Amino acid sequence: MITSLRKPPSRCKCGKIKSRHMIECRDCHKAKRDASLAEARRIVATGKCPTCGRPLRRNLSMTGWWQCEQLGAETHRADPLLPSCNFQTFTE
Repeated sequence: MITSLRKPPSRCKCGKIKSRHMIECRDCHKAKRDASLAEARRIVATGKCPTCGRPLRRNLSMTGWWQCEQLGAETHRADPLLPSCNFQTFTE
């Protein structure tokens, strides 16, 4: 009797076949990524940090990188007397 040594295909939580090396299928990954970018763009459109309420500023070292103005060392914050905020997001 010959038995197959092939493993059954790996499936995503949505039921589609996915690569064994991926957590989810391409469609689910794209949907999750699109939702994440939409949320980041919504936050940036308000211009306020969702964590502390201070204004956001763009970090020009990478495209689409936005940070709270209170991020970083005291010498780099808008108001060094206020505590640091770690919020940052990407819109692209």
